[in-house]
Amino acid sequence: MQPFSVHWSQISGEAARRHAAEGLALFALWPSPVSDDACFREAGFTDFGDGDENWDAHAAGLLTRLMAELSSHGVPRLASKPVEGHQPWYRRPFAKPEVRDLRQQIELPMQWDELPDCVVLFGESGTSLRTGSGHHLFWIVLPERDAPAFAELARRVAGPHPVLRTELRWECLA
Repeated sequence: MQPFSVHWSQISGEAARRHAAEGLALFALWPSPVSDDACFREAGFTDFGDGDENWDAHAAGLLTRLMAELSSHGVPRLASKPVEGHQPWYRRPFAKPEVRDLRQQIELPMQWDELPDCVVLFGESGTSLRTGSGHHLFWIVLPERDAPAFAELARRVAGPHPVLRTELRWECLA
């Protein structure tokens, strides 16, 4: 298996306008190798492979470091509809379903494309994180003033792993 690495890109054009308001910049950050995926392939990505326990551990560390970095903009709060645990039919009248914790809210839409996107806001600056569509891909919105420092943020979030700036056809993934 290829070594774990972290890719990032600043998104512009229509995709950025759809997901980032005036004065905000949109970025994508994702680990590789990526499980073979038609959307990533169509976007021009080529580093595909199957994950294993090591990949999962590296990806978990990546999310932990990303949350720590984004939390410098403020306390994270879920802005999307929460994903709830499965409730057997016979318990539904008597108990509320269990709401997943914030980390699970972020991770589950990356694994299951039928779940709605997860959106997490950090403070009041417009900083946010979005995941979804069954892709292990983090969509990050930051104030434009912070955009020039994103490459360094990506290096810190990547930890010991290589960091690559990778341009893709974002209309295939956004």
